[in-house]
Amino acid sequence: MIEQNVINRNISEPIFYPSVSSVSKNVWSVIDHVELLVSIDYPQFLVSCFDIYENQNDPRIFCALDKAKEQCQIILLDSGIYEVVWSRSNKWGKKQYIDVLKNNNFSQAFSFDDYCLKKEEPVPSAIALSVLKDIKKVGKSSISPIIHCQSPKNYPTICFEVNQICKPTLIAIPERELGEGVLEIAMNIRKIRSKLNKLDKYQPLHILGTGNPISMMLYTFAGADSFDGLDWCQTVVDFESGTLHHPLHLDLYKHQSNWGKDKAISFFSRCYLHNLEFYKNWMLSLYNSLVNNQAEEMMQKYLSSMFFDQVAPVILDTNKIEVIDGIVAN
Repeated sequence: MIEQNVINRNISEPIFYPSVSSVSKNVWSVIDHVELLVSIDYPQFLVSCFDIYENQNDPRIFCALDKAKEQCQIILLDSGIYEVVWSRSNKWGKKQYIDVLKNNNFSQAFSFDDYCLKKEEPVPSAIALSVLKDIKKVGKSSISPIIHCQSPKNYPTICFEVNQICKPTLIAIPERELGEGVLEIAMNIRKIRSKLNKLDKYQPLHILGTGNPISMMLYTFAGADSFDGLDWCQTVVDFESGTLHHPLHLDLYKHQSNWGKDKAISFFSRCYLHNLEFYKNWMLSLYNSLVNNQAEEMMQKYLSSMFFDQVAPVILDTNKIEVIDGIVAN
């Protein structure tokens, strides 16, 4: 059984934010991606503050963001630290981040998490107070912390303590910092959720950099609420298995979507729209599995029997939380 307060979320369903980033490995620009998401009125997406700043001389980006606001799309802005790390840019800092937040439409933003570059264990009060300070500077309350820990075992306590100080809309954690494999990551999310469920009010948990459908399924049933990732514009998804493949394999799966065979649009447009159609349906399936207590059935459908037998009982049964470390070790 899933804990009742895991199901009793304050969002309509688990949410996937298609990420837009200049470090995405494809030929499209940041603006191309944003315009595509706006053109189909996709409910929500994430774009980096760094990339908005880098494209500030191109009116297309602002037209697209304004249109997204008109359409009531949820615009989630990332801090830009991810792009700085991968592009090795030295043109990005707190001042530019604050300027982007002040001068652009957005629904939610993640905090400026440059402290992660120091590779030191975070101080919960410092993270929370930095968020509160930036909220005051920007004049909007919609800034949520990104938390980085040197060890995954520290996340439950630090997330709990950050919540106690700033009561954020979201708490975001990078997937890559939660463990060495999908099993360990799911178990650590389960631990974080168990700790956060001791709070008086439900605290949504966002996992950064997760766009793999199978991973999202495991993490959702472990207690995560929302995700973002670049997979939608770097791969093509097989609707039947939930697995991701090279985008040139669209020909193998194009019959599964409304967009895959539309020769009136470019090949990559068809590929990305095919994927976006899948993600909408996938998140709805996750939600239905949660509220109808059918998580076990969905996992059986998409996981190998060996992996299911090992993982599902621990993710789904709250009484087995104490055996998580032993299973991960084995």
